[in-house]
Amino acid sequence: MNQRTLAGIVAVPLVVALWAAAFFLPAPFVTYSPGQTLDVLGEGDDPPFVTVEGHESYLPTSGELRMTTASVTRPETRVPLAQALSAWWDEDSTVYPHDAVYSDEEDDATNAVRSTAQMTSSIDVSIAVALGALGIDYTPNVQVGGVQAGFPAEGVLEPGDVIREVDGEPLTETGQLSDVVERVGVGGTLALTIDRQGESRDVDVDTVNEDGAARIGVQLVQGYDFPFDVNLTPPNGIGGSSAGTMFALAVYDVLTPGDLTGGLDIAGTGTISEAGEVGSIGGITQKIPGARDAGSEVFLVPAPNCEEALDAANGDMRLVAIDTFDRALSTVQALAEDVDADVMTCEDVVE
Repeated sequence: MNQRTLAGIVAVPLVVALWAAAFFLPAPFVTYSPGQTLDVLGEGDDPPFVTVEGHESYLPTSGELRMTTASVTRPETRVPLAQALSAWWDEDSTVYPHDAVYSDEEDDATNAVRSTAQMTSSIDVSIAVALGALGIDYTPNVQVGGVQAGFPAEGVLEPGDVIREVDGEPLTETGQLSDVVERVGVGGTLALTIDRQGESRDVDVDTVNEDGAARIGVQLVQGYDFPFDVNLTPPNGIGGSSAGTMFALAVYDVLTPGDLTGGLDIAGTGTISEAGEVGSIGGITQKIPGARDAGSEVFLVPAPNCEEALDAANGDMRLVAIDTFDRALSTVQALAEDVDADVMTCEDVVE
């Protein structure tokens, strides 16, 4: 055996080993795949997804309104190349560069705080939209959306707390608290009056330095005081704001007689603003297959997502476009009467 042959024999296993190592090494990608769906009408759930106290409600109701999710790898997760390639080949999954989804500063903790704050705000806005559609008045307030680990607010404030006063000053806008923190400066203490689950309490929160500025480690969101209690209880681990439209439809259904869906299994997605505008979301091409596999007959698609949605594997599920809560509501009502009703579809939007 000559030296060249021997070198080749030795090199082959090394090359194979290097390829194998590269195949399983972390790659700078984020994968999206179909996540769970959840019927926000919550028939049969204990407790129900939507509960109402102090006002007549109408449960159970037939049919389903499904919020949909996409399963997304977290900021600190480094996806093996093998997993990224698998997602790339799967028609129901997709792959994005890590820096196209997350900033350099975002980690699992900050992502969780942001996601929780978005969900808290989305729930309140969706209730406000549903009540507004029913002509029921409400007033705005300031709520804690998320608390950052390691900051003074941790263990003192909780998501969902309503901050009524700061240093004796009534709090009506989220920017007011930032102004007071800046005025107090690093090393100061804020005296807060909060409402937690209907109970008023006074708490103190210190300020600390972060990048040269005073911080307490709290994220605020717009909240509302409603004339009666409406509670939505999404499962642990689900955050973000993309289910707002489905939440609003569910609250409207529970507060009105009859079955909004007419017994249909309707899935959908879309953020919602207080003005009732339906906004675009991420992961539409994963949410649609998730609803398809759950047996949904119709999917409500935010109009700005329609072009992307038409590339998703929807099976026989009808892709209906929505741009406002009023359109979402009238569309569901029309479909409840006739599943083949002439409503705005994604094909209509893209044409």
